[in-house]
Amino acid sequence: MDQYDSLIRTVVDFPIKGIKFRDITPLLSDGDAFHQAIMDLNKELPSYDKYDKIIAAESRGFIFGAPLASINNKGLVVARKPGKLPLVGFRESYALEYGTNTIEISQGNINPGDRVIIMDDLLATGGSARAMVDLVRQAGGIPVMALFLIELRSLQGYKKIGIPAKAIVSYGLHSGDLLQIEKKSTDEAIVTFNNKKSEDELNCITKDGKAIVITKKQIISIVQKDSDDRMTFIKYRD
Repeated sequence: MDQYDSLIRTVVDFPIKGIKFRDITPLLSDGDAFHQAIMDLNKELPSYDKYDKIIAAESRGFIFGAPLASINNKGLVVARKPGKLPLVGFRESYALEYGTNTIEISQGNINPGDRVIIMDDLLATGGSARAMVDLVRQAGGIPVMALFLIELRSLQGYKKIGIPAKAIVSYGLHSGDLLQIEKKSTDEAIVTFNNKKSEDELNCITKDGKAIVITKKQIISIVQKDSDDRMTFIKYRD
């Protein structure tokens, strides 16, 4: 078990029934683990000359955005809730399940041509991250990529963001994920996830187009391919 398995706590039925809340406070309260999380996030950033600033969302995004900006000598732009900034430069609203939310940045924090990393603790539906992308563009900046501690893959928030997105901890699956699985008899080692058959069984497709059913226990890792077909293996977490 790695530090993310042991120190990110899953709280069932919070804040409402049916939700699995991923509580990062145990990780933050452990000095060594928090430091390692920052270092793991830092590894995912582009090289120093490829970006200029990091924009982070209130409030948990600040926890990770500030140390990353500091250790890389980059500027930090804080995207705040309404009424927190004296001189608002740009404002963007996004939809919630019920109602809307708004974030703002100060005048002059992003200059035309600034290359900006989008930073938050969690990628769920992608609404707040997309709002930060739009804020950067409103100011004349260039969104480079989005970076998160956690991604809830089943919500497919990366589709809304519209720029490359990375997370160091992933939960769940989204349709089209490649899975490395434990083979049974003639099963292939790499299959494509289609949808859930039940809470424990998954409908998948082999590379030859054959429909098969696997269990979650068979999953070894999620497989990501780059443009050169090089594979990266990501730990699967339910």
